[in-house]
Amino acid sequence: MEEALLTLLYGKRERPFCLRGETVTMTLLPAAQLLELRAACAGEGDAFVRALRMGADLVARCLQKDGAPLFENGRAVLEALSAEEINGAVAAYEAWSREADPGFDSAGEEIQALKKD
Repeated sequence: MEEALLTLLYGKRERPFCLRGETVTMTLLPAAQLLELRAACAGEGDAFVRALRMGADLVARCLQKDGAPLFENGRAVLEALSAEEINGAVAAYEAWSREADPGFDSAGEEIQALKKD
């Protein structure tokens, strides 16, 4: 558990991510940016449209190559990638985010174990 706490406090905020056979950098975003993404997509179409738009915006912000954004914006992501590729990148981001920061929705036992260690 000590390793999990150290990862939470001092963990890397970047990791390699493979997109179409190319290795790029995925970066964990600050909470403020995630809230901005959610607010920007709140009134857009049905649930599918909102999820895809928010996913594209997330991908545009979190993927980089050589320190520069891989995509100019969410629209560029929608034009370049399939829905499956966008959803795959979002799933990888969400899994890593949960690993890096268990958050409020973690099981109570998991949070207590981290506190004890």
